[in-house]
Amino acid sequence: MRFKIVLWVMGFMLERASKNNPRFKQKLKGQELTLEIGCEGGYARHFIIQDQKVMSYPGKASAPVFLSRAHEPTLAIIFDSAATGYQALTAKDKQLAMISGIQDKCIMIEGNPLFLMWFQSLVKYLK
Repeated sequence: MRFKIVLWVMGFMLERASKNNPRFKQKLKGQELTLEIGCEGGYARHFIIQDQKVMSYPGKASAPVFLSRAHEPTLAIIFDSAATGYQALTAKDKQLAMISGIQDKCIMIEGNPLFLMWFQSLVKYLK
């Protein structure tokens, strides 16, 4: 449940920053992609980034739960459990937590890993 709440809050903050923060909007310029974050066999949320806006939807991008059209994600971050996802997304040093999780094979990345670095650079604008 905590993992689900963290993803919902992240979606809310990303959407708000894409509307109110000019620096955040500048980072989104020219990007059109879908990011999916979830855990194996459990909850997922996907974020559609286009036209300098972020839209957040529950479910996997290929099987959305609400309002989004089905499509394949550009980048998928898949945690082996919701507890692992919660720990990585709420860690003080998120980048270190993600890298060590990938090395330990607790976190799988599907897609271009450069988008992961780009996405992590966006998180510093969330407040």
